[in-house]
Amino acid sequence: MQLEIAGFATFLVFGDDDTFTLGDSERLESLYRWLNEPSLASDIAAERALTFRVYFASLAEDRATGAGWKRTEVLVRKSLKDATRDGRFAAARKAQRMLELLPARKESWNQVLRSWNELTATYLTHEALSSWSAAEKLRGLRAISSTSVPVAGLGSPHRGAA
Repeated sequence: MQLEIAGFATFLVFGDDDTFTLGDSERLESLYRWLNEPSLASDIAAERALTFRVYFASLAEDRATGAGWKRTEVLVRKSLKDATRDGRFAAARKAQRMLELLPARKESWNQVLRSWNELTATYLTHEALSSWSAAEKLRGLRAISSTSVPVAGLGSPHRGAA
């Protein structure tokens, strides 16, 4: 499950062809490093967590519906048919095995989705994000002295300019 999620997320997060040259475990490690980079500013860490949440929700939505699983089954059956027709026996065996494991995979995804929903309901709620945002604003206000107000330069990223 982790490898499937990491493959999908790294493709969306990094969005370049280099992702396809990584092996599954390298994708997982790359995503883990991106989410857990040491000494990362809290606003960037929160942005990355929210980005992952959006990407995972997209993948999970497909895995939460019968239509998503039906599409998966249709694709695997097509792969099996094509591989058998073309004499690619290793690919045909792999597709057959995927079909056999589909019910177990679906149940594993159901467990992942229950766990994910519990996690987001606890830590990534609107209230939790609002509290974090308010704390960040308050911390930012404390950094401004009462005698001077910083002025962002014209090329400053804090002005929204590129």
